[in-house]
Amino acid sequence: MTPPIGGEERRAGLFSSMKGMIATLVAIAKTRAELLVTELEEEKFRLMTLWSKAIGAAFLLAVGLIMAVICFALAFWEQRVLIFGICAAMFIAGGLFLISSLKRQSSQPSKMFHASLAELEADMAQLRRTVKIPE
Repeated sequence: MTPPIGGEERRAGLFSSMKGMIATLVAIAKTRAELLVTELEEEKFRLMTLWSKAIGAAFLLAVGLIMAVICFALAFWEQRVLIFGICAAMFIAGGLFLISSLKRQSSQPSKMFHASLAELEADMAQLRRTVKIPE
């Protein structure tokens, strides 16, 4: 007696198809994870650079402003109280402006992982078209 034709071949074809699909899904997940790690490293480097520049700029500006106020007060020694008062008001106004700017900027959503999320959405759409997964 001969075995039924196509039974074993069909099962082997199904398993190889499933293996191929799983391998593809694993490769997609690996690529997306690598993209996430790359974006995270880029964001970390960007933030470190921004903070170091901001701290350096703040220090240099603070020293420069203090020196300018002292020079201005020495130049107009008779009105030194008025000079120091005006400069203090300007510093407070600048600080309040920076605080409001920080509040406004922190309320905006972050664009971190934007490219990764877009790629994952594209992958999900492709899988839905291929496999007919309900949304």
